[in-house]
Formats: sequence, C-alpha cells, structure tokens
Amino acid sequence: MTTVATSLFRRVGPAYAVFAALLIVVVALVGTLIAVYGSLTESAWHLGTASTVKWFVGPVAILLVPVFLRHYVAFGVTRRQFIGGGLLFGLGSAAAFALLSLAGFGVERLVYGAAGLMDGLTGPYPVHSAGTAVAVLVRAFLIYLAHFCSGWLIGAGFYRYGPFAGLLLIAPAMIPALGSELFFGTEWSPIGATTLAGLRLPFAVSALLTVVLVTAGFAVVHAIGRTVAIRGKIY
Repeated sequence: MTTVATSLFRRVGPAYAVFAALLIVVVALVGTLIAVYGSLTESAWHLGTASTVKWFVGPVAILLVPVFLRHYVAFGVTRRQFIGGGLLFGLGSAAAFALLSLAGFGVERLVYGAAGLMDGLTGPYPVHSAGTAVAVLVRAFLIYLAHFCSGWLIGAGFYRYGPFAGLLLIAPAMIPALGSELFFGTEWSPIGATTLAGLRLPFAVSALLTVVLVTAGFAVVHAIGRTVAIRGKIY
C-alpha cells in the first residue's frame, strides 16, 4: 500500500507543487494590491484558500480509479492494495494541504503585524492562539479529506457503473464533502463551534460527525473497487 501511495505522490506531486505555488503567488499579489489600493479587512490567505484547495483535491481524487487503477493492476498491484494506497494518498494529500494552510496563516500574520495591517481587520485573525491553530489544522484536514473522499466516490461510481448511473450517484457521493461543510460551516470559527439548524455544535462533535461520514465513504469506495472490472474507458 505504501508503494502505491508513494507512486501516486510521484505522479501527482508536480501538479500539487504547481497548484501550491500558484496559490501562494496569487494570494500574495491580490492581498498586496488590496492593501495598497484598497482596504484589507480580512485575511487574504483565508479568502484564497477557503474554497480553492478543497475543490482542487476533490477532482484529483475523481481521477484515481478511472485513470490509475488499470495501470497499477497491469503491473501486479491488487485492487485491495490500490485502494489501500489510495487511502494513504488521500490522507497524505489532506495533511499536506492542511499544513500548507496553517503555515500560510503563520506567515501572513507576521507580514500583517510588520506592516501594521492587523488593526484594520474587522474580526479576529483566524489563527491567534495555539488552540485556534490546532482547530484550523484539524478542520482543514477533515474538510480536505472529505472532499477527497467524495471525489473518489464519484470517479469510482462512473468507472464501475458507467456514465448514466454515475451521474445519478454524484449526489450521494457528495455527502461526505457537503456534510463536512454543514458540520463545520463555511467560515473559520475561532471558538470552534458552528450553527446547524439553530443548534451550536461543538468543534469535537463537528469533527466526529465528519470522520463518520468520511469513514463510511471510504468503506463504499472499498466495496466498489475491490471487485470492479478493469475497463479501458468509462463510456
């Protein structure tokens, strides 16, 4: 499994590196322009990474089964080994981008402090204590992992059941991703809670519910992928 995961990182790693570099450059450029010519009232890094990373990780996962499965099986990798390696790849991808997210906040906060921009923010900076740093890291990791899980489900569904049934399966496949968004909310919460149907969900509960959805999603991926027939195309 580790061999498969390592191989996937070697294949996809360059795309990850290019995406991360572009993200950093664009956020830095846009943040600088806003600070110079406008009024910077929020974290530019948060605005830039809140949606882009998760919507990048998900499509990468969609390609796992349709693009890579048949090649690995052709070289003697079992379906079970591929699924296990894909899971390690997903965990590593989510962890890497979560660490990038946290590191970006750390660097940005230093820049804002040195430039005197902290006083212009309309709310507390997303990472202002050790507790919020841990919350941001865990939350980012789980949300990215949930989107990876949904992407993998979509790709596996199309590959096994074809395009028409695959389209119908997109909605249930998105449950892990949308569930994580619902449980955590769409904005970073410095106190670690979000509002759901008028209720206050503690951070730990949101995290646990997301883990449950992701675990169930990966179980479905395993059930679909362990006996799937190798196909050259999905149409």
